[in-house]
Amino acid sequence: MKWTQLTSLTLSVCFLVISFYSTSQEYQIQAADDWVKQQPLIKTEIPVNQIVDGTYYRLLDTQIKVSAQHPQQRYTRTVMQAVNQTGIDYISQLNLDFDPSYQTLTLNSLGLIRDGQYINKLASAQFKVLQRETELANGIYNGSLSLNIIVDDMRINDQLDYSFTITGRNPIYQHFSASRTLNWSVPVAQQFMRVLWQKPTPLYINTINGEVDIKDTPLAVGHDYQISLHNQATITSSSQTPYWYNPYKQVFFSELKSWQEVANWAAPLYQSAIEVTDPVTLIADEIAMHNPQASDRIAAALKFSQDEVRYLGLEMGTNSHQPTSASETLALRYGDCKDKTVLLISLLKAMGIKAYPALVNTDEGKRLIELPASAQIFDHVIVTLEHAGQRYWLDPTINYQTGTLAHLAQPNYGYALIVKPFEQQLTKMSPPVDGITIKTHDNYTIALKPEQPTTFQTSYIYSQFDAVNRRSSLARNGLDKIAKDYLEYYQGYFQGITIDKPMTVTENTNNGELLSDEFYLINDFWQPDDEGLRADFYASEIQNSVYEPDQINRTTPLYFKYPNNIETTIKIKFEEPNWHFDNKQSEIDNAFFNFKKNIHFTDNILTLDFSFSAKQDHIPADQIKLYLSERDKLIDNAQFGIVKYVTADTTSSFDLNDNWIIVVLLAYLLALIFFIVAWRIESAKRPTFSDAQFYPVTNAKFILYSIFTLGLFINYWSYRNWKAIKIQQNSHIMPIARGIFAIFFYYSLYLELVAHSQTQHNKNKIMPNVLAIIAWLLVILASLMTRIDEATTIAICILPFLWLPLVNYIQHLNQSSDALAYNSKWRVRNIVIAIIWVPILFLSLLEEVYLLPSTAIVKGDKLWSFQMQFLKRHQLVPIDEDVLYFYSDAWVDFRNDGNGISDNYIFSYWQNEQGQLESNLKHFKDVTSVEVTYGRTQLDNTVIKVIDKQGEHFLLIVNSEGSKDKELVEQINNRIASNKTP
Repeated sequence: MKWTQLTSLTLSVCFLVISFYSTSQEYQIQAADDWVKQQPLIKTEIPVNQIVDGTYYRLLDTQIKVSAQHPQQRYTRTVMQAVNQTGIDYISQLNLDFDPSYQTLTLNSLGLIRDGQYINKLASAQFKVLQRETELANGIYNGSLSLNIIVDDMRINDQLDYSFTITGRNPIYQHFSASRTLNWSVPVAQQFMRVLWQKPTPLYINTINGEVDIKDTPLAVGHDYQISLHNQATITSSSQTPYWYNPYKQVFFSELKSWQEVANWAAPLYQSAIEVTDPVTLIADEIAMHNPQASDRIAAALKFSQDEVRYLGLEMGTNSHQPTSASETLALRYGDCKDKTVLLISLLKAMGIKAYPALVNTDEGKRLIELPASAQIFDHVIVTLEHAGQRYWLDPTINYQTGTLAHLAQPNYGYALIVKPFEQQLTKMSPPVDGITIKTHDNYTIALKPEQPTTFQTSYIYSQFDAVNRRSSLARNGLDKIAKDYLEYYQGYFQGITIDKPMTVTENTNNGELLSDEFYLINDFWQPDDEGLRADFYASEIQNSVYEPDQINRTTPLYFKYPNNIETTIKIKFEEPNWHFDNKQSEIDNAFFNFKKNIHFTDNILTLDFSFSAKQDHIPADQIKLYLSERDKLIDNAQFGIVKYVTADTTSSFDLNDNWIIVVLLAYLLALIFFIVAWRIESAKRPTFSDAQFYPVTNAKFILYSIFTLGLFINYWSYRNWKAIKIQQNSHIMPIARGIFAIFFYYSLYLELVAHSQTQHNKNKIMPNVLAIIAWLLVILASLMTRIDEATTIAICILPFLWLPLVNYIQHLNQSSDALAYNSKWRVRNIVIAIIWVPILFLSLLEEVYLLPSTAIVKGDKLWSFQMQFLKRHQLVPIDEDVLYFYSDAWVDFRNDGNGISDNYIFSYWQNEQGQLESNLKHFKDVTSVEVTYGRTQLDNTVIKVIDKQGEHFLLIVNSEGSKDKELVEQINNRIASNKTP
């Protein structure tokens, strides 16, 4: 008890000392007030596999006290555990933000929980108040401060336990509101949310994306609302979701019941700032003088507020939502969205045009209609007005916007709250969506002869926000930089493309369009094809609009640009006569987009017209596969290829670069001819060595030359020694046959050499008979292994060592050293043959260890980790799938081509002519059957046609070597059958 009292007294003294020291600072350190309800930590296991950033959240505790007599207090306690070193780095430094103009920060506690013991860190941690201005990059100064805390001596598995209280709230808000997310993408063991409502007025509570149990305890005045959650399931969200999509459960507390109350709160803020003073009137009169029509005056006033007043927000304290008066903004020539909105409305008011502020949320978008009324939910304000029976939405913060009112790009944030008297609900923002945003015109003039350059001129017409973005890009990067980027882009299609004339940019101030023209010469327009020379044309802007998601198997919707209307016209003029094309029309129409293609040919000019129009702003998760199927159709249809059949006068000269395989084969043939000729010449001049009983050669040359010749030197060496034996014994054996079948005569040659050793030395100086039999069996086994793809190179390297006992005996006989030196000499022909065979040996080794594509189908467990990472990183196979069978028909790089199966999927991928990766992936349950055309020989490929339930198909190209293609087909059929539903 004494120790407890002493500890308590010591802590109290520490708190007093620290609090006294901090009174001169921007924050205080003292224990939490009595109204705070302390939460005991629950015991739970760490879900290691779900941990992100090395941090496990043990407790998220938020408690808010609201009363009519005292400032609002928000108490926050967080307990985080560092699971690994990354976690230590992540949580050992804290930043607690507050606005000193209306808030005070009190640090209530700071400590570590280690092995169940609490270690107070208030005395040893480092504290510093920083003014970070996190929104400075966006032109906003908010004046907030951040208490930076660096915690010392943190170790793995330590739990950081800290709490603080923010007292005060922005006085601009007259009514209380708060919200809290209740489930997360990372595991959270314990959550506690409390609102101590000590006011007689009602507090409205709403939840989104699910219900939650809220404990309501009535008080003498008000209520005590509490939410306590343990180990809520995590939510995994896919990438590339629409900006407005939010799957997380949320709870909202608000003192306001309706949007009308929010509008009533906002109206006085703007009414007091909107004013028609002399400076405002002077600008308005000047605008009116130059623009007789009301619509032109509106556009000109918007242009003035956008271009003549730079964006800069000084949003300290109440300035976060209190706009500056119009005359002050006009004098300063800077302001944020509120200030620019007030100025624009004031200018319009001075010209007799009614306009109103419109509050929007740029993040929530169209989801805003689902959320409860709150003044704090809006993050942006624009201007709205009605003219000639049509509502317009004008954003004075947009730069580089031009055009008349009818052609202005209008933002669409989903819903807006118009700030005017008696406004009761949100207004749906419905600007026009049917305008063409991008028009492209590609004009090709194809020369008479293939070797002559093709002229290529392309024009882009940008409208709406695409034009705004292009103007911004031009202002930011400059025309020269953009022209260089475009050239590099087209070099992906035509390597020989060069700029013919400088790029030009013009504007249409009436409709706001931006026009760019580019001029090129293409020197390698025609590309070799099986049928002659080929050229392809692409509606690339349209193809890029139907992108393939990074994550296909998903539970969340996929973002889809909308509105998005594109027209592409490609005209190809042929200087060579007698071209012919059929006129055709086609259309792809579905729930996602409409695509039309029109082919027209007249006067030796081929015209390709493509149009694309998106129909919705997202793809539902359960329709991704259907979307991808429709996308494949569009990709195929949004291109067109032409073929020029080569005749004698157009055939180009032999190109070494395009025929490198022939060149290599020719080089090998010449090397072999040289080797044979040189060998025959050397044989005719070869000296005889009367005292050489056999064919001696050094071990080094025997091993290296045998490997370099892929084992052929073993046959030659055996032939020479059997020839020597025949001469010595005057026998009728056939040395050539015994050399060719050297592996079968290994033991016979050993016996001959043993007999010679017994005669010369009265003993066996080679090796014991048992070892000789074992070595002979190993020679046969190694020779058989050379027939197995996975072991050919290894077997070739092992074989020479099994012959060494025989080679070594002959080498060390008392015979002429001149014969040994002569036979062991490396001649030019030996070096040449080694040079041409070593690359083959090396490539074979790489193939056998699967670093290069194998000539046969391989099991998935043979693939290297980097190969599996490539397949999964590019979504060629799902990340949680294991590859069972794989085959690549690529020459060197498996990344260019491949196909195979996993447990649940069948996949195929390849590089198209532009070097882009294309792929097909089907679950076995979506495949109805396969049609197989087996290769007739080991050199022929087997073609497997995979047919899905929609009648679409794609191909697997595999090798037939070792009948592994049949094994693969059997596996595919088994999986199709097992996935069929009864």
